[in-house]
Amino acid sequence: MAFLFGGVRAALPACGVRALAEARCVRTAWDEAKRRPRDAASEMERRGSTVLLNLLAVALGGAIGASFRYLVGLLASAAIPAGTVFASVPVGTLCANVVGCFVIGLLSCFFSSADFAGRDTWRLFAITGVLGGFTTFSTFSLESITLFGENPAAGGAYAVGTLAVCLVAAFLGRALGRIAW
Repeated sequence: MAFLFGGVRAALPACGVRALAEARCVRTAWDEAKRRPRDAASEMERRGSTVLLNLLAVALGGAIGASFRYLVGLLASAAIPAGTVFASVPVGTLCANVVGCFVIGLLSCFFSSADFAGRDTWRLFAITGVLGGFTTFSTFSLESITLFGENPAAGGAYAVGTLAVCLVAAFLGRALGRIAW
């Protein structure tokens, strides 16, 4: 038992070759068992760092996307003259969703085919963060039912039209992405 506690050299001269091999195996297994908790802790620490980095990437991307979404709403409101048929339609939400659907189609191809360090974190930043903050499907839903309550034909046309245009935009973004990457 002396070899289990570091006395391997003292026990070896009295042992044969087989005992030497067994002592090395036991010593190696003992060393591995002693290292395992540190390895597990460092692996958990590494994973925790990755989760934190990804969380920060999504949060930063979301702040950027939401800020751009707000600017698109302001620009759309300023661009649509009052009293026109489009003045009652939430054009800012429509623009954000169409552009977001196109870009998500494009980026999904890019991140599927590109291989670079930090790709998963950048994908989370761009798609989950920026585009998640920029596109506004929940806002779209609320505006659709509000518009539908005021004018059923306009609300229905807006909901169906937005969905159709966004699906086409996502398809075109993926098609372009497949060509580019």
